[in-house]
Amino acid sequence: MSKRNYRDLIKGNVPVIPEEGIFRLLSTEERASILKSVTVMNFSRHDIIFRQLMPADHVAYVTSGMVKIYRSGRSSRVVCITLAGPGQFVALPCAIDQGEYRFSASAVESTEALMIRSDAIISLIAENGRFAGELFKRVSRDIIEISDKLVSLSVKQLPGRVADLIRYFSEDVYNSDDFTVPLTRQELAELIGTTKESLIRTLNEFRNDKLIEMEGRRIKILAPDLIDILCELG
Repeated sequence: MSKRNYRDLIKGNVPVIPEEGIFRLLSTEERASILKSVTVMNFSRHDIIFRQLMPADHVAYVTSGMVKIYRSGRSSRVVCITLAGPGQFVALPCAIDQGEYRFSASAVESTEALMIRSDAIISLIAENGRFAGELFKRVSRDIIEISDKLVSLSVKQLPGRVADLIRYFSEDVYNSDDFTVPLTRQELAELIGTTKESLIRTLNEFRNDKLIEMEGRRIKILAPDLIDILCELG
């Protein structure tokens, strides 16, 4: 893990705050101001970004890599809530609330993130209405995504949930029918609320039925129409 703070950043002459996406809504003065509240962190696989119940004093903005957001329960059981990739915030509601992180986050591959102080985000919300509106849209989308996932876990059989998982990586993460998943089988199982053994068995059934081709962590979708049907019918 490595980090660069404000003094390091202003020496580099390289734009740290992205000029696209939500940050395009900031003025030159606002960009200069928030830079003082940013630390650029580089994480290796499995590095912890923050832990559940720590004070939520920063929000993470992922610029490269992928982050797993999860919650630990009794008996060391882990529930993987979602994944975050480039252009996404992590722990935004917790940071706005200025309470505790309600979940943990770790890197699933080499990841760079801007760690932005919560008070700086709150100041921007108060001063820049367009920025605040875009942030709340993102929070709303996250709530809808988690609600859809809860419904899926409640009503879908395992083949439907595994199909959802495959389509998620294909369409939302890699935009390809042929991709390599950075997560272990255990982590994939945690994402859809099942055991590693049940996930492996279902993936093998998909492979035997020629729905997918699978080698290690690489998955290639052979029958996208059938995957879509499984996603819809559950």
